[in-house]
Amino acid sequence: MEKCSANEVFRYFSEIASIPRGSGNIGEISAYLQNFAKERGLAYIAEPCGNVIIRKDATPGCETAPGVVIQGHMDMVAVKEPDCTLDLAREGLILRKTEDGRYLYAEKTSLGGDDGIALAYGLAVLASDSIAHPAIELVATIDEETGMDGAKALSADDVRGRQFLNIDSEDEGIVLVGCAGGLTQKSTFSVGRDTVSGSLLRIAVTGCRGGHSGTEIDKNRTNAVLLLAELVNAMDCGQMLQPLWIRGGEKDNAIPTSAEMVICVNDYERFAICKAFDAAERKLLDAYRLQEPKVDFSLEETTDGGEYEIQEGSYRVMNHASVDNILHFLLLVPFGVSEMSVEPKGLVETSNNIGIVDTSGDVVTVTSSVRSSVEVKKQLLADKIALLTSLCGGIVSRCGEYPGWQYRPVSPLRDAFIEVFRDQYGEEPLVQTIHAGLECGLIIEKMPETDAISFGPNILDIHTTAERMEIASVERTWELLLRLLDKLGRG
Repeated sequence: MEKCSANEVFRYFSEIASIPRGSGNIGEISAYLQNFAKERGLAYIAEPCGNVIIRKDATPGCETAPGVVIQGHMDMVAVKEPDCTLDLAREGLILRKTEDGRYLYAEKTSLGGDDGIALAYGLAVLASDSIAHPAIELVATIDEETGMDGAKALSADDVRGRQFLNIDSEDEGIVLVGCAGGLTQKSTFSVGRDTVSGSLLRIAVTGCRGGHSGTEIDKNRTNAVLLLAELVNAMDCGQMLQPLWIRGGEKDNAIPTSAEMVICVNDYERFAICKAFDAAERKLLDAYRLQEPKVDFSLEETTDGGEYEIQEGSYRVMNHASVDNILHFLLLVPFGVSEMSVEPKGLVETSNNIGIVDTSGDVVTVTSSVRSSVEVKKQLLADKIALLTSLCGGIVSRCGEYPGWQYRPVSPLRDAFIEVFRDQYGEEPLVQTIHAGLECGLIIEKMPETDAISFGPNILDIHTTAERMEIASVERTWELLLRLLDKLGRG
């Protein structure tokens, strides 16, 4: 195999970075990719949704090998620091190197290495006359970051290859061979209300570590919404507990760091509830302090009655049957890892996260994010939560469902990657599945015969203004890609 410099990769990455391409703003980058194909006489397809597929024939000696797809997404999470004057909807990024020359970053903005590097690798391969490869396609999808819209809309008829190199991972030395599918499920409870007089107290849980409900679900993080339910249950206030509302969490795919409940009390109840809170706080702090070093419970006066204040000192509170239904659900609903995978061993297979609880009008909604790399088990866990919802008097709705990518016991593409990685690095790569969504799941659902892997260079702090890409890692991964294409071309 002829040695080929990574300089062209960085050149194309620089060109891509000059194009505004935040999610939902893919017109210019789509046109850039089409122009690239036109200028080189390469066949391409511009799908109605905006996806671009560019094709190149096999190099001599590789004509009989199965086709290969390099796949990544066009869009990036475009964020900037408060004092950054760039208009990321209209202007490109300002690329810089760190003082030690180790990393590439963008001045005061995110870098877009996720997933500009996939496009740069693909374009560098397509533009070269010296790289050996089988028939190759670059499949560039739109709006992965906001819902995998491009992968959902991708037409299987437009793609010839069935060996997919998804270059949308950020850890060199790890090859991903499966991912979780998921769905968002909402458990909705209608609440009855009574009118009572008194003053308001706010019960809150704050300071939990939180984290991503896929990658941190097995890290023993406490869910603040469920901890609030445990706190209130431990207080054992019976009919003295009269909530106006309960709220917590911000996103269904994030483990909540805080939650709160506002209740109405009279003077007699105030003393009893404060005493119950103190006892419950001591008990739960002892149980959770090592797990959540910064967790804090608070009980304080408030005047925030919101839409439930009739007049000063008079409020509409949830009746006791409604409170029981909601608390019972929050105390019993599954959270965290449900099952670990059999193969590969030691990785999360199925889980649930309670991401949001919210009160609006006379409805309390609890939002779950159910994930599994095994479709049947994803549905089984969602059905269990639906059954619990029904038993607690609620109803269920589902949205945002996407398929998983199940580990294949036999994968010639994975075997080829492991072999060339071993030859280059002198060690074995880590073969893993990820408990989060990748476009591979949607692609394989459309093309079940597809053999896929996901890999990439080291990119740190993606989706933030601290994002940076290791230059030497990009170079090593480029060499790895060329070795892999050479091997796949030789069959």
